[in-house]
Amino acid sequence: MVYYWFTVLKILVVRNFQSSVKYDQTIKRTYRVGLFDCDGLRVMTASKYTVYMDFIRWELIARSKLFKAIVKRGLAPTLGSQKIIYRKPLKLWSKFDVILENAGWDEKWVYNIHYFEQNKEIKAVGITRALVWKRDVPSVLGDIMKEIGGVEKSEPPAWVLDLFKKDKEIIEKSQIIIEMLADSK
Repeated sequence: MVYYWFTVLKILVVRNFQSSVKYDQTIKRTYRVGLFDCDGLRVMTASKYTVYMDFIRWELIARSKLFKAIVKRGLAPTLGSQKIIYRKPLKLWSKFDVILENAGWDEKWVYNIHYFEQNKEIKAVGITRALVWKRDVPSVLGDIMKEIGGVEKSEPPAWVLDLFKKDKEIIEKSQIIIEMLADSK
């Protein structure tokens, strides 16, 4: 966790020395698979992909007008759901790129696609949807986007929306199962 917060702090400091980016700009960052990123087989463990996805989203927010709009309102960007497809492993000490592409947004969610690329080959793809909160209430994303000069709406591709279509239903069914298990004890 120390590495995570050190990297986020570094992103927030270094943003002052980097060019700004648009909220919907595709950005890319190169990383190296470190010793603590790996499992016993010397390949990057699944949990680290999500960490690198966080880093690139932090960078996009920090370097765009989103940062000031979010901080000014006292909001918290929050990940709502993510899906990851692993194709091939990233091996210890090897370099790889994380490419963040904005897939669109609606009144509540921002959708992003994260590509893990190495030697011009996609090793994994992560798709996320995120929102911004204030005191446990989702904020109206449209107001923020309007403030930073965003378009009215940028509808994500149907395949992206389909990935998240049943998320709420899955959570609700899981809650029922947990309650049934608790009652049976």
